[in-house]
Amino acid sequence: MTSKNSAVYFVAFLLVASIAQHAWYWPQLPERVATHFGVDGQPNDWMSRTDSTMLLAGLQIGVPSFLLVMNTISSRFPESMLNIPNKDYWLSPERRGTTLAHMSRMMTWIIVLTASFMIVIAHLTFLANRNGTGLNMPVFGTALGIFLLCVFSIAGNSMWHFRRPAEKH
Repeated sequence: MTSKNSAVYFVAFLLVASIAQHAWYWPQLPERVATHFGVDGQPNDWMSRTDSTMLLAGLQIGVPSFLLVMNTISSRFPESMLNIPNKDYWLSPERRGTTLAHMSRMMTWIIVLTASFMIVIAHLTFLANRNGTGLNMPVFGTALGIFLLCVFSIAGNSMWHFRRPAEKH
């Protein structure tokens, strides 16, 4: 099994986990749910339980699904829509297939990270509402930091991968 296949299966698992997460927390939530929190972690916007669940579940399922579809069809995009360093070199006919495969693997792992981060955010939001407390900002900050570190690591790895190799004399 390839790294990309593993990531796609993991995304599918995360989408199912998102649905299960909402089913689990639904009966535990108040009728009025805090949906936005300030930098101090205190709620500053609310929605009905039904509307907030529909919005959050829609985002948790919709964003990764949309990204998966875009990743799947990205090989059909015109070269002008692909933004990689040294594009002429890496998208030349002899390298195009491996370049697109690398980009797809990179994007698939970013989708895994995004789906995982969204599950954490939903969990923190559910806990804040169930317990009547503010958002746990230290956990949120840690999750955000890990998410960004991983995304920037993937981007940095990609930048390194797509550098132009030194010409041999």
